[in-house]
Amino acid sequence: MDKKLEEPKIERPLWSTLPVDMLISILERLRYEDRIRFHAVCKGWRSDTYGFKRENKLPWLMTWNWEDCLFASLRNQADGSITTWCNLYDPIRKQKTIVERTQAAIFVGSEFCDAKDGWVLFSKREVLNTGKTTSFFFYNPFTTRIIKLSRSYLKVTAASFTTTPDSPDCLIFTYSKFSRTTTSLGTYSPRRKTWKRIYFAGYHGRIQSLIYIEGVFYCAFARNVMGSFNLVTKEWKTYRYPMRICSASYTDKYLLDFDGMLLLASDLYHNGHRWSLYLFDDFNWRETENLDNGLLLASFINAVLVPVSEETSDLRNEVLWPVPCVAALGWSVSVSCRILAVLAFGSRLCCLSFGVFPLLSSWL
Repeated sequence: MDKKLEEPKIERPLWSTLPVDMLISILERLRYEDRIRFHAVCKGWRSDTYGFKRENKLPWLMTWNWEDCLFASLRNQADGSITTWCNLYDPIRKQKTIVERTQAAIFVGSEFCDAKDGWVLFSKREVLNTGKTTSFFFYNPFTTRIIKLSRSYLKVTAASFTTTPDSPDCLIFTYSKFSRTTTSLGTYSPRRKTWKRIYFAGYHGRIQSLIYIEGVFYCAFARNVMGSFNLVTKEWKTYRYPMRICSASYTDKYLLDFDGMLLLASDLYHNGHRWSLYLFDDFNWRETENLDNGLLLASFINAVLVPVSEETSDLRNEVLWPVPCVAALGWSVSVSCRILAVLAFGSRLCCLSFGVFPLLSSWL
């Protein structure tokens, strides 16, 4: 009897074994909703592209309004649940996505602290029997994930963080007024779930911007000084702003990471420029004339500096800033604002078709 020839088995490649570079190439081209579906395909795709960040792409703009007065209209009268929403806007594709959450009481009255790599740190002040406290949580609008942190038993004025909260190296930094003459600086490790506090003499008022660069947290105060806290040496130092900024009656200040160096951007009109830029070099301020072909993305609560890519080459050395329309200056919940482009080195003011947004916005 003739033996039947066995057909050779053909091993078909599995979708879960696609090369990482191919997965990232696919992920780069997907919209927000499709990225969520992409990560739900299999565990391999999700783990291989974990922490993926598009190179030379503009950050997304997140907008929201979670004021206490707004939540009465968002509460379900039947079960008492609260539905919150925020907008995510992709400035490259000019597309907006609405993200909704139910059972979202944690957002009621929360305040923005800082944002980076898709994560936003929020704080929420509460009054307990022991006194005023501040609770914190991280929120990722791209995955809708929430990470709750241990509360601080102080009224925190400002906070920032070193890296993404799911990293073992993540550290939260807080600045608090302990008394009229004393400042409290706190650090918190999400992995160890422990708070550490250091107290220094002096209090410098409201913080306009806070950033972490290579082991140091920098605080831009509304008054005439900037503070710095070294995580290794535990030293707290203050430095005066450049004379032009100190002499101004009021100016917004943003601290930025300029390729590992600290950059101070101030919306102080000078020499025909809409913004004044200073590098903090060897503990001294040095004025610079441009952003080294970078693009400054600013809002009323944060700012980021990104390199210019082919898609954004026409925005070289410029600033994008969400500016409220005239009707929105009354801070009405029902009124929104339009995104405008304010050029750093020119007088042209043009409206980009970014759509309509509520007043609070942050670049992610």
